[in-house]
Amino acid sequence: MNLNRPRLSPNEFNLRQEKKLWDKKLYSVMIFSDVHGWLADLRTLKCINNILKDNKFDEVCINGDLVDMPFLSKHTQKLYMDGILNGYTEIGEIDYTVEQVLKPLRLSTDAEIRIRIGNHDERITKPNLLGDKQLKNLAILYNNFQTTKLEEMLQLEALGMNYDPSDVFTYFDIFDVTHGLKLAKNAAEQNIKDYMSSGSTGHTHRLNSKYLTNRKAPYVWLESGCTRLISQVEYLPTGVVADWQNGFVTVHFWVDGDKVRFFASPHIIIDGRCYYNGVVYDFNKS
Repeated sequence: MNLNRPRLSPNEFNLRQEKKLWDKKLYSVMIFSDVHGWLADLRTLKCINNILKDNKFDEVCINGDLVDMPFLSKHTQKLYMDGILNGYTEIGEIDYTVEQVLKPLRLSTDAEIRIRIGNHDERITKPNLLGDKQLKNLAILYNNFQTTKLEEMLQLEALGMNYDPSDVFTYFDIFDVTHGLKLAKNAAEQNIKDYMSSGSTGHTHRLNSKYLTNRKAPYVWLESGCTRLISQVEYLPTGVVADWQNGFVTVHFWVDGDKVRFFASPHIIIDGRCYYNGVVYDFNKS
């Protein structure tokens, strides 16, 4: 596998993507989100990597919040400083994300990998949103990596991954992918009404979905859960259980005459295990 293959521009990537679909008549995408870097659930990610090793996907999309950056936030007073934040640094989080998340993912699949932006990633990419105290920490991060670009800190080009900072990416004009801003339990319903299309968001850390059928077409909106730790939450008191689910979404596009259709499904991961395509995948499986 060539990890130094040249990066494609968005237009070139989309044209290549469309050609693949029309050549193969099928294009399969796995979508997961909300890794949160330092707070990643490595059992969940190992389970996903094992699924990718055994199943063919054309693309893997990390739909935002690859990193967390808890101290680059105006809400640091809500954080519990011990526990999973013990020993935390922004530089350490970037290094941890590369070594524990991105490199194992790249080795698990030959699929295209799309890295999208979420609100936590924007703590690096949009410094204008930060206060003076947070900017001091960000300056240390920029200086260490000698760049202000998240994609360069994460070595995405060297890893053969595509960086996508767009607000919304649309697959084949029928399925929107955006990180999302809504946190309510009916976020899927709100998104399907806002976009009036099918699609997927992260952000809520849940695996809820909403289906809507009208005279024009059936729509579905799926939340992709999260791939971060859910048993320890840095801003919740000990013992409080968050209403979150680890998991991912799969979308399979195929050509039906002169149309493109799709099937999309959520998949839950419990304690690092997932039933997928007739197999129980365990995070311990090599």
